[in-house]
Amino acid sequence: MTAAPPGISVVLPARDEGDRVGATIASALDAATGPDGVEFVVVDDCSAPERRPGVGDAAARRRTTVIRSGRHLGVGAARNLAARHARGRILFVTDAHTRFSDGWDRAATRLLAPGRILSVTIADSASAWRGHGCRLVVPYMGTRWNTAVPEDRLVQVASSAGTVLERALFDRLGGYDEGMVHYGGFEPEFSVRAWRAGAEIAHTTDIEITHRFKPREEVDSFVGAARTAMVHNCLRFGTAHLPESMILEMVRLHALEFPEHIRAALALLEERGAWRRREELAATLPHDFAWFVRRFGLLDQIGGPVPEK
Repeated sequence: MTAAPPGISVVLPARDEGDRVGATIASALDAATGPDGVEFVVVDDCSAPERRPGVGDAAARRRTTVIRSGRHLGVGAARNLAARHARGRILFVTDAHTRFSDGWDRAATRLLAPGRILSVTIADSASAWRGHGCRLVVPYMGTRWNTAVPEDRLVQVASSAGTVLERALFDRLGGYDEGMVHYGGFEPEFSVRAWRAGAEIAHTTDIEITHRFKPREEVDSFVGAARTAMVHNCLRFGTAHLPESMILEMVRLHALEFPEHIRAALALLEERGAWRRREELAATLPHDFAWFVRRFGLLDQIGGPVPEK
C-alpha cells in the first residue's frame, strides 16, 4: 500500500549549515502533534563538504528529502527547487537554524485558508525579542520588524523563517523571484507581489519560530561578500513595484551608501531583465503598487506621501 502524502512540507534551504539542519528537523518533529503528516525538503545549496546538512536520526531521514545543488542557487531559487519536490498541500518555509513551538502543524492547518499566507512569530534564541512580521521601507526597499502585534493581524511582509501557505497559492504566485541573486530582498518582494495578486498575509502568535540570528561579526563577513547582490536585489524589487517617479530616488540612495557596488548592481539589473519583469507584473497582477500603498497607509522612509505614478 502506498503511504499517504504528507499534509505539510517544511522547506529548508541550507548552505554550510551542517548539523543545525538536523536539529531543526528534530525540533519540528518533537513539537508536531502529527509528525507522520510532516515531511522535510532540504536543498543543500552548494555547501562545503564539511558543512553539508546533517539530517539526524533514522526517523528524521525517513521523512526528509535532500537535494544537492552543484552550483550556488541562493535562497529564492533553493526554496523554489524544494517546493517543486514537496508533496504536501501546505508549504512551511523556514531557515535551517530554527526551533518550532508546540503544535505548530495543527495551528498551521487550522489557520490557513485559500488566498491566505501566515506570517508566524519569530523569537530570538539569544534574547526575549519577538518579531511580528515586517513592514516595507520605501524607496530604499528594505524592511523593519514589527515589534508589536499589528492591531488587525495583517502584515506587509512575512519573514523567511516563518512563511506558511498552500502549495497551490505558492504555484499561482510563481514562487520567489529567481531574477534576484543569492541573498536579500526575496521575502519582501514575494510578500508585496502576493498582496498585489489578491492574497493576504495574516500574522499569528499561535506559531512561534525561534531563530538563530547571526552574531555581528558573522553578519559583517556575510554581508560584505554578498553586498553587490543585495544592492541589485533591492533595485530589482523597486523596479518591479515602485511608481516610476521613485525609482531614480531609490537608485540614488543606494549609490550614496554603496558607491563601490552600484555600477555592478546596475549592470545586473539590465542583464537580468528588471524592466521586463515590471511589465509582466503590471500586465498580470490585479492590483498596482498604489493600491498596496493605500491598503497600508504607507509613507516613505522620511514620513512623506508615496506618489501613485
